[in-house]
Amino acid sequence: MNQFRIIPCAEWGAKPPSHSIVPAGRPSRIIFHHTAGHHPELDHQPGETLAEAVAYARAIQHSHMSPSSTDPSKPWADTGNNFLVTRAGFVFEGRHGSLAAIKAGRMVVSAHCPTQNSQPGIEHEQMDAEPLTPIQWQASVWLHAWICSKTGIKPAEIHGHREFHATECPGALFADLPRFRKDVAEALSL
Repeated sequence: MNQFRIIPCAEWGAKPPSHSIVPAGRPSRIIFHHTAGHHPELDHQPGETLAEAVAYARAIQHSHMSPSSTDPSKPWADTGNNFLVTRAGFVFEGRHGSLAAIKAGRMVVSAHCPTQNSQPGIEHEQMDAEPLTPIQWQASVWLHAWICSKTGIKPAEIHGHREFHATECPGALFADLPRFRKDVAEALSL
């Protein structure tokens, strides 16, 4: 039995979007992101509790839905990313409707990467040079394989955010993407 599951927006207490979430068509790639930080009130340990992970998901949504002096595109209608994978391996639906859309082989328009917002965007709690934790790696491989199986996306089409936008994202994790794609391909073959 699989140990991972996606925690839907309703379950983690996400605020409703400020306006309608627009459906998109069938995606062709997945965009891999990092959060470039941790929730300031958490202890940043891989053993975070579900309550701490929920607080982190809520903090990200609050940040994305709030005005920003450094990002004129904000506030966004909802969490910008479609899914979040925390250090303890919790997997959250980010943007409302993402889970149902993927189950139907489709996507919703999000706000994680200009020109790529009709593709699934997956955030990973990470900062600086730290690697994904082992459980986080496993959870993310599982999530990516699940998305690939529902949409027909090939593991070779998992891309770092920086490939489409002028950013350092996903930071140090970018170097791990070849091995990550291989693990997703192996998970799909099971």
